[in-house]
Amino acid sequence: MLSWNLEELRDLQKKIAKRIILKDRFRKPITSIAGIDLAFKEDRAITAYVLMAFPSQKIIHKKIAISPIEFPYIPTFLSFREGPPIVKVINSLDVKPDVFMINAHGIAHPSFCGCASHVGVMTQNPTIGVAQSNLCGKYKVTPEEVDKYVPLFYESRTVGWIFKSKKSCRPIFISPGHLVSLESLIEITRRCIGKYKLPIPLYYAHKLASETKRTIS
Repeated sequence: MLSWNLEELRDLQKKIAKRIILKDRFRKPITSIAGIDLAFKEDRAITAYVLMAFPSQKIIHKKIAISPIEFPYIPTFLSFREGPPIVKVINSLDVKPDVFMINAHGIAHPSFCGCASHVGVMTQNPTIGVAQSNLCGKYKVTPEEVDKYVPLFYESRTVGWIFKSKKSCRPIFISPGHLVSLESLIEITRRCIGKYKLPIPLYYAHKLASETKRTIS
């Protein structure tokens, strides 16, 4: 039986959600964006950070951190599993990017507080959530053409966008984490798409996390 009080954690998510700011509070023009993704091996979390120049998408810096997993996998509570190692990496940075892209949901979450939002509020940095599956939102149609997008709704709120980033691939689900507006969210993401389904900073963060997982014992 789990020793975690999920009701209390849900209340905490709702309190954090009230602190989310959906306005652009990042430096303009943007000159750098970082992607953050995690991989897991046994009882360890591998956090990959890739900093890229914007809009050139040139890699500036990479960082890997390996830490113990302190929370079980429970859907809609991933911020308590993945958030702490991400926060630790962000807080260790000497120079932070203008925006963080995190492989997670932002406000497109039952409590309007996915991991990207949780991390943004905890570190007070602009964050964008990018996920490959829908958690709770609804949408009228699925975009079929590349570079097309439609709004994602949850409880009468627009919580993000469904974005067709690559031909022959399912769309991605993007939502604001913190300190980024819905309008800027889609424009930043579109400018980060290259030949991959995921935005380039996240693609390389995912690649780094996966490669590191294969090399550690």
